[in-house]
Amino acid sequence: MPTQLFSEEGVSSRFPLFIFIITLFAAGCTQEQTAENVVARVNNQTLTMEMVRANSNGIDQLTQDDIRQIANRWITNELLYQEAQQRGYDAAEHIQRKISEAKKQLCISELLENEVYSLAESSIRSDEIATYFQIHSSEFTLQENLVKLSIVIFQSLEAANQFREVSLGELGWNNSVAQFRSSSANPIMSFRDSVFFTQSALYPPELWKVANALGMFEVSFPVKTSVGFVVIRSLGQFKSGMPSPLQNVEPEIRSRLAMELRQQRYQQFIQTLRNRYTVQLMIANQDSLAQHE
Repeated sequence: MPTQLFSEEGVSSRFPLFIFIITLFAAGCTQEQTAENVVARVNNQTLTMEMVRANSNGIDQLTQDDIRQIANRWITNELLYQEAQQRGYDAAEHIQRKISEAKKQLCISELLENEVYSLAESSIRSDEIATYFQIHSSEFTLQENLVKLSIVIFQSLEAANQFREVSLGELGWNNSVAQFRSSSANPIMSFRDSVFFTQSALYPPELWKVANALGMFEVSFPVKTSVGFVVIRSLGQFKSGMPSPLQNVEPEIRSRLAMELRQQRYQQFIQTLRNRYTVQLMIANQDSLAQHE
């Protein structure tokens, strides 16, 4: 399978301290630093809440402990960086080369992501996924039993029983889910639709036993679990050794196609750049070297 030639992860692993410092510095340059906004300070350098959020790895709701951990990491890095500056390491020629190389790789990663890779991801069609599945179906044989379920969870047994009764009536499962989700009296705590589970992924074990006993579109009685009373509806059972349903492996197929397309687009992009820029290689090829021996 083709591999990505450049990635931001690769740059981060090679220059972790540099990446962290330069990210926080860039974020700080654009934010107004008010007294309420400042989280930490080392000499004349400050860490703001905006900088904390920018380095929260996508966490929506930051706890005080999250903020404290990010702040302590920033303080440690800032102490080390300021000490390195005091000792003149930031002006050292080999450090400047590393900074230049890191900047180059970051720019390359950004260019490829915006101009090559993201376009590949968005261009994969459903019919391409289906065709790939048909050609490579033997690669997607199930290694263990699989069930496809819709699952609703209620806080009380009474609400779960009421839902089951309504869902078995004229209203049907989907309309019952919609009705109970909007109900303030017996709201659904959680709902997951058309999800595939293996035995190890469906917890507690009682749910697996119930799921395997259900016929197609059959609705279970409420099952008591630590998170509430669960009602499940079977959407199919697939035995080990059978071909996997397409929906179950679609993310993997999409990932494979994306990698192939990313590599194709990468090669095309490089060729376009070679045609656009003046390129000279001052090294003779192997055949030319052999002729002079």
